[in-house]
This record gives sequence, structure tokens and C-alpha cells, in this order.
Amino acid sequence: MAFDLAMLTYTPDMRYADPARVRLVGALRYSHVAKQRKCYSPHMMGKHLGSRDAVSSFHVFLDETGRAWPEPISLNPPCQPTFSYDEMLLSDLCMAAAQNERLPFDEMLRDMLGPGARNSIWASARRLMRHIVSVVD
Repeated sequence: MAFDLAMLTYTPDMRYADPARVRLVGALRYSHVAKQRKCYSPHMMGKHLGSRDAVSSFHVFLDETGRAWPEPISLNPPCQPTFSYDEMLLSDLCMAAAQNERLPFDEMLRDMLGPGARNSIWASARRLMRHIVSVVD
């Protein structure tokens, strides 16, 4: 069996992704760049998320994942149309939380995080996605 590096390193194109995933990743990238440049705006974050009500829940989710993640979260540059692996995983976790799919959520993190960290991320993702999914639906 041949080893296919292209298949192993493939990440989906955001231009064809679910709108909720695109909002999440756009908000992740905006947050990172805006904080680096010291021009963060909750109003702009609300635009990325599609709801000003989602902003505080988004920051709680980022705090929980940032604290639990074994390494710094890797983001692609804002102009990059493909997801990074962490962006894919974080959006997959949020989508599982939005659909109340706890078992798949835990399976994605079981090798990386313990039950306490998974519970915290689950709760914050559920709160966040209540705002995001209602905007996208």
C-alpha cells in the first residue's frame, strides 16, 4: 500500500464548508490577529460570529480550549482558504456540541484530554453553539 502524503495533509476548503464552521474559524482568526495588532473589537467579533450575544460564549470556549490544549492552538492566516488541523478539530467539536453528540465529541478528544477538560470544553461549546446555530439556521 502506497503512502499518500497529499491525502494525509489534506484539509477542507472553507469556501465550501458549513456556514457555522466558517463563522467559528473566521472568529478564531480575527481574534488572534486583532489581539496581536491591539485592535480587537467586540462589535467586529459579533459580526464574525453572526451575533453579539455569542461573543462572551466564544471567549469562554477559547479560554477552556486554550487552557486544556496540550500545545498552542494552530491557526491558518486569515487569507488561507483551508482549515488548519486545530481549526478543523475545534469546529468539529462545536458542531458535535450543537447536535448534542457527546460520544463523538469525547472520541475526538479522548487521546488528548482527560474527562474534566472534555467536560469544560463540552459545556462551553454547547453554550456557544446555541448562539451560532440559531444565526445560521
